[in-house]
Amino acid sequence: MNRQSLNTRLIIAFVVLLTGTAVSVTLFRKQQPLPYRGVMEEAVVLTEKMFGVIGQLKLEKNIVSDAHSNVPYNFMIGDEWSEITTTLGSLEAKETSTNPDFAALIVRLLHEAGLSGEDKVGVILSGSFPSLAISALAALQAMGIEPVVMSSLGASTYGANQPGATWIDMEAALRRNGLRFKSVIVSIGAGGDNGEGLSPEGMSILTNAAYRNKVDLYIPATLHESIVKRAEIFREANISLLINIGGNETALGNCPHSLGIPNGLQREMDLCNDWDRGLISLLNESGIPFINMLDIKDLASRYGITVSPGTKYSQSTNLYSTTTTNKTLLAIILAISLIPVFFLIKKT
Repeated sequence: MNRQSLNTRLIIAFVVLLTGTAVSVTLFRKQQPLPYRGVMEEAVVLTEKMFGVIGQLKLEKNIVSDAHSNVPYNFMIGDEWSEITTTLGSLEAKETSTNPDFAALIVRLLHEAGLSGEDKVGVILSGSFPSLAISALAALQAMGIEPVVMSSLGASTYGANQPGATWIDMEAALRRNGLRFKSVIVSIGAGGDNGEGLSPEGMSILTNAAYRNKVDLYIPATLHESIVKRAEIFREANISLLINIGGNETALGNCPHSLGIPNGLQREMDLCNDWDRGLISLLNESGIPFINMLDIKDLASRYGITVSPGTKYSQSTNLYSTTTTNKTLLAIILAISLIPVFFLIKKT
């Protein structure tokens, strides 16, 4: 047999094998609804209801964003800049975060972490992503999980940075309309978690927001003091998991490793022993997993949630289901595919 004939037969053999594999994978893989899909949908409905509360709050106060956005829940987006704006933020990320399906995603991640109504969850949130904060609280309420919530009021651009609708204004309005949770610590945020970098006008706005909502502001002397105090509270509460929403400095820390904290559900991360490491690192070294929701576009892309939704939120089909494969039938088909390959190679 000449070399050309040998090569042709070998190519045919591999084409048959690859074709059989491709057909098998296509035929015997299918989407199965997640068993807790009902809870995911309940969390989404609750989120939409809570968004409506914030919409009414801003309507009553005649608060309108200067952002040009057409997303359905565009009233959840703040201004480009105000006296309580702490850092730059992406309008696209804020628009993406208004999708109520993020509540379903948080339910899914909590289930994947193995949590139930018997667990307690720590929550760190800032005013930067009020939509995600509401989605997280709605998810926890739908699952019957008790959170230990800690909030900071400073916000990045397009977050809860409107003076009449700070995060604590939103939380108070939500509590009047069915939210069962309340922040155990409310800080100013920004640099050092004590307002560093804010103008006197910005500090006054946040102080007044706390006063009108009858909330005591926690103003630490240093960032390290704030991290240590929060860690003690979380440990005393015996939390099973930590959720971080946004770029709160107490959560991420001020060490060089803070920028490399992975996104989404993480059971463990590279150990950081820096003195100024944040709560995520500090608690994870004790074995506490975390859900980090900071790179919103990455999370959305990973779970089929529309990035830059435009005028409507497309259905996030991959979020509510999982792909299963009939491994027995797949093995049979692959075995059958190997028969002609075996004879071709043997004959060769």
